[in-house]
Amino acid sequence: MRRVAPAIALFFLAPLFGEYLLGNLTVSDLGSLPFLGLLYGAGAVLIRETARRAGRGSATMLLLGVAYALIEECLVDQMLFNHSYFVGQAEASDTVVPGIGVDALLAIVVVAMHAVWSTYIPITIVEALVPARRTTPWLRTPGLAITAAVFVGGSTWLGYVIYQETGFFATPAQLVGSAAVVAGLIAAAFLVRGTAAGADPRTAPKPWLAGVFAFGTSSLFMLTEELPGWAEVAGCLALVALFAAVVRGWSRRTGWDERHRLALVGGAVFTYAWLGLVMVPETGPKSTAEHIGGVVLACAAVCLWAAAQVPRRSCSCAG
Repeated sequence: MRRVAPAIALFFLAPLFGEYLLGNLTVSDLGSLPFLGLLYGAGAVLIRETARRAGRGSATMLLLGVAYALIEECLVDQMLFNHSYFVGQAEASDTVVPGIGVDALLAIVVVAMHAVWSTYIPITIVEALVPARRTTPWLRTPGLAITAAVFVGGSTWLGYVIYQETGFFATPAQLVGSAAVVAGLIAAAFLVRGTAAGADPRTAPKPWLAGVFAFGTSSLFMLTEELPGWAEVAGCLALVALFAAVVRGWSRRTGWDERHRLALVGGAVFTYAWLGLVMVPETGPKSTAEHIGGVVLACAAVCLWAAAQVPRRSCSCAG
């Protein structure tokens, strides 16, 4: 159990970050956590294990996170194709791409949420809590096979349940196209190489500055909803491009290490913490108990991130 404990922790932490810290679900819905783990948790564990077995780091895990997002939103719940998936979606879908029927804005938002908050952040935090095993596999081959079976079986079951509720099913062309994009992303994830720290002789910024930058850009990303239509799409893409360019440049500098990676994660955790407190969940306005539960959950997430800090000598790789 001690050997697989990090994988079990990640199995439950992924849906906690992905749905509950976000505020999309409340503490009243905690009974759904194990079922969400079949998709979120198993997916995060598969991303982490396959990346680390291949000797890869952040770039690979983020691309696999994008692939996971498309599996969930295009193939499992099919939200990106179903414009009546949630109340008010059809009225808000004013950035639909002609021909493929996908709302560009919704696609960008959910892909970012899943690739960063639902998978990458929980992976990074759990790895930091077990520093001696940060880059080594947590599961043996049978455990990895079981996790894959849980993910496929859980995804199939959840997709069937959602179909029974919505009565919607995407067209064969949409499904095949989505599967092809997912396959391409998975291939690209193992072709891309991370940036080696030290390639740029300049000194990396202080970790706290990286954290403030992550908090600012991720918060602005969530606040772009104040912009109209395609301007919001442009704003989201500009922020993503800015973040990627700045972090890639910083990660090449001398002194960039695991502390910076955790600081970036911390900034994003604080963004979800405040967002979860103001988010109106799928079930409607929160009760007083649910508001209190949201505050407790936000505090717990911040404390968990704080516990994962690396005060000792840290890894000098980009991770």
